[in-house]
Amino acid sequence: MPDTDQSTAIETIKDACAEIARGMMKITPAVTALQDKAIEAKVFETLYELTKNVETIKKQVGKIGKDDASTLL
Repeated sequence: MPDTDQSTAIETIKDACAEIARGMMKITPAVTALQDKAIEAKVFETLYELTKNVETIKKQVGKIGKDDASTLL
């Protein structure tokens, strides 16, 4: 089981990822109001990359507790 500092770090990272995701949900509907297709396309592409990166962080952090639990078997 992760120690308290590690548990706190995991929760902090998970909370930050959730906050980033909520912020990105606010950006997405606003992009079309830019009325510039080239910029819209670039912003959507960047939002997609950001989403992938946030998901990678969540997966890596999520492995910490699972790795510890699997060593008990």
